[in-house]
Amino acid sequence: MPSRADRRTDGSLARLARWLGIDRNPLRRGTDRVEAALRLVMILLAVVAVPAAAVAAGLWADHYALHRAQVQRTVNHQVTAVLLENAPATGVQDPYTSVRTTWVAARWQPPGQPPRTGEVLAQAGASKGSTVRTWIDPSGAVTDPPPDHRFIVGDVWLAVMATCLLSWMLLLAAGVLVRRVLDRRRLRAWEAEWRASGPLWSGHRS
Repeated sequence: MPSRADRRTDGSLARLARWLGIDRNPLRRGTDRVEAALRLVMILLAVVAVPAAAVAAGLWADHYALHRAQVQRTVNHQVTAVLLENAPATGVQDPYTSVRTTWVAARWQPPGQPPRTGEVLAQAGASKGSTVRTWIDPSGAVTDPPPDHRFIVGDVWLAVMATCLLSWMLLLAAGVLVRRVLDRRRLRAWEAEWRASGPLWSGHRS
């Protein structure tokens, strides 16, 4: 005699089979079978295709970010800038460290060009005459540094999460759309069957 645990397991498997549409129920319509097949396909896409797409997106984002960083390191240059004034004691905190930075007037020497003056990013509280390393573009103007490991990791995670969310939203929208189409077909089939059998029921009751 099956135990209670066995019966519970059999009941769970039976409910799962009905939900997946693989219980060979003779009362299922063609639209019911299509919906069950669609449900199974969507499950496979959600647990297999979406993660695979997310991994591919992450690898592409990593390759693109590394390539962009390499190009910037090749085109741009890092020079030493001398601060022309004391940096303010307060500044904006780096989101990845406890260092606060602020923009300060400075002078630097681009390779093969006249000296330039402008504002560079320095640590808050830095004194006049101190030096900072800053990145400049081919024209000698201050530019953003190449993305480091922190930004590359952030870009990769953003690509992965965006791919997962977008893919799941597309799957959900496709499922809702197909479900509506199947419901309309079921309704039309039900109306056709009722038009065929309704008069027989009415005549039987009269």
